Amino acid sequence: MPSFSFDPIAHRYDATRGYPGDIAQQITRRLDQLIGAGPQTAFLELGIGTGRIAFPLASLGRNYTGVDISTKMLDVLVEKLREQDWQADQQPWGSLPDETVERHGEVRRFTHAEPQASMRLVVSDITQLPFQDASFDVVIAVHVLHLVEGWQQAVRETVRVLRPGGLMLNCWDEFGKTDVREISEQWRAIVESSGVSVSRPGAASNQQVVELLQSLGLQTQRVRLLQWEQTATPRAAIERIVKREWSGTWTIPDDIFAASAERLWQWANDYYGAEIDAERQVERSFMVSKTQV
Repeated sequence: MPSFSFDPIAHRYDATRGYPGDIAQQITRRLDQLIGAGPQTAFLELGIGTGRIAFPLASLGRNYTGVDISTKMLDVLVEKLREQDWQADQQPWGSLPDETVERHGEVRRFTHAEPQASMRLVVSDITQLPFQDASFDVVIAVHVLHLVEGWQQAVRETVRVLRPGGLMLNCWDEFGKTDVREISEQWRAIVESSGVSVSRPGAASNQQVVELLQSLGLQTQRVRLLQWEQTATPRAAIERIVKREWSGTWTIPDDIFAASAERLWQWANDYYGAEIDAERQVERSFMVSKTQV
């Protein structure tokens, strides 16, 4: 199974997966504090996407590089940069000493005057990073390694491009228990009863990533960076599945998926009844696994 590209949903990615503005700002400032970053800190983000983390973090005045296989996701980020007066820089690939000629990357560069910052966007597979050894102080991966075929190689590449003493931050969201969370499990059970596996190409859990890092002689620290509450309804959660906004739905054959969606609605109407549109408070946390090389 190949790594997932988010090209098909780039235009609505932020609406379905973005953090509210105040939450995004809190996350990025706490990440910056966790790192102890400064103007010279060299950041790399794996699967930078539309920049939901990168854009506010780089805007603090940081030297930021992001890689992604989805050009349409990067297009969304470029539009954000332009709207905030970031200026394009036309230097060709290979202009900076950390850029490898052997692994050429399609690159777009931007700078910002006040605060002084830079953003380098590279189209690249994260299992073959087009950078020299020991090029970065921090590598950030946010909710991406479960989507990458060969994620183990991506982790090894991360270690390779980090400078001694550098940090790998593997980040993900965790949700508190609520009956809305049962919807995805019910859908999975429906699909798998048809003989089809619901799977994605990458790491099955964050613990797998931790275990790989431990096998490389590295230790990780688990940090709950931020916790907040948000509202959700069963209907909205079902519609996210039915509209195939969840990446786990993309590998299911169309006929089986259509039948699963119908059965999911039937189950939900029986299970929730009149409560299908009632709002629930859902506890959500931004988690970080911090590893120093």
